[in-house]
Amino acid sequence: MASNLFRAVTRRRQKNEDIREYFSVCMDAINEGNLYMLRRACMYISIIYLIMIVIALIFVPDFRVTWVHILMLPLMVIQYRINVYVSKHTPIGTRAAGIICCSFYFWLAMIFILIDTYVYSDKQAYFVPMLILVFPVLYIDRMYKYGWEELTASITFTALSYHFKEFALFRRDVYMILGAYSVSMVLAHLILEMRSREALAMKELKGESSLDKLTHIFNKDALLSKIDAYFLQKPEDDYCAMMILDLDDFKSVNDNLGHNTGDILLENVGSLLIESFRAYDITGRYGGDEFVVLMPQMSDISILQSRCKALQRLLGDINLGNSEPFTMSVGAIISNSIRDSNKLFMMADDALYKSKIDGKNNCTIWSVEQRSYEKPIILSINDGRVEAIRKLKEYKGDVFEILSAASDYDALCTISQYHKQLKLVLLEVNEENEFGTLTMKYMKQRESFNKIPILAVVKTLEGEKLAKELGVDKVLMYNSSDKEFGEAINTLVGM
Repeated sequence: MASNLFRAVTRRRQKNEDIREYFSVCMDAINEGNLYMLRRACMYISIIYLIMIVIALIFVPDFRVTWVHILMLPLMVIQYRINVYVSKHTPIGTRAAGIICCSFYFWLAMIFILIDTYVYSDKQAYFVPMLILVFPVLYIDRMYKYGWEELTASITFTALSYHFKEFALFRRDVYMILGAYSVSMVLAHLILEMRSREALAMKELKGESSLDKLTHIFNKDALLSKIDAYFLQKPEDDYCAMMILDLDDFKSVNDNLGHNTGDILLENVGSLLIESFRAYDITGRYGGDEFVVLMPQMSDISILQSRCKALQRLLGDINLGNSEPFTMSVGAIISNSIRDSNKLFMMADDALYKSKIDGKNNCTIWSVEQRSYEKPIILSINDGRVEAIRKLKEYKGDVFEILSAASDYDALCTISQYHKQLKLVLLEVNEENEFGTLTMKYMKQRESFNKIPILAVVKTLEGEKLAKELGVDKVLMYNSSDKEFGEAINTLVGM
């Protein structure tokens, strides 16, 4: 409980620090964004305002155009011309940008207040609460300034509502403006968190020291540093995904098309990654033709699969004089329980190796739930039969944790996750549908797994021959006696 509270306080402090740093280092971009939004607001509010007046004149029986309604038009014209003038001249300072933007929103608020209190003194207000709610979207400012700016508008509105309206309507207006103000403050903080995170990420991404010179994404040192920093403050139950991408046959690209073409291809891959992922995803070149992407808050396998396929398709569309399309193998892990970045990377690398074994241009994604086992592990891999599990529990259930997998996909994910605790793999081989073949091939080719003993259970001599060719440690026929089964397990576990 105390540790979770400490982590929550730490995350909150970090977010507030990010917001302060955002206003410190990104002020020019903030000014430019505010002035841009002011131009758009003037244009779109003017268009919508005129359309709504026409609609009201046609469909609202008691609607009338007053002098307050007309005040909106010169305000829009004047502010738009000022903003266009500023945009064509030397960039202005923060103070001038603030005066231009705040003056517009102040007079807009005053007009809305008069409409809601003076013009429609017999109706509940809705223009002012709406403006209070959307203000943080239109204008970037510090939280305390948001508070004072909106509080000033709210107090002015409340005073005029009390003066012009009946007490019952006044109470409703107070309720509405308090609700709008409260929601607006929460919304403002959320928007500032999002903007600061993305702006700082983009600013850092442009920093020369952290970028790979060729691909313009994070170099290896910056990549690993960013990933470690993310895991230090990662919320306990938040999902994330890590992808490792490797260009297929990149050596042949250098050999056949030249190293300059190889460099151009890598540069193109860097551009694809920048365009394909979110601003706060951590993207970098790990080395050579291998790239890594860490995606916070990613939990959907189908979305990740689509992202992989889209990258492979875009890569295949690149033409640098190659006769065959360029291809890429991908390995990815999704998890909310693995808090060790090194383990997540190793599992993603194992998934990538599976993609390589399957052939070129493949994508392997494992969704992993981390569980802790105190006892060493024996893994039973079978396509639906439970006899092997029964025998394992009978012979070794008191000493070992018995896990099961019903496919090569599940088996390789489990082996990758628990290989340091894994003492034996019991594999039922079906040569007809090649069940178990991929697992045997993978384990014996993968250096980190090839010391784990494999006991293959087969039905035919062809299956026995296949298992031996793939290098399993022991082969038993399916109808072997329990005694032979137990002796084989004891022998292999003692290896």
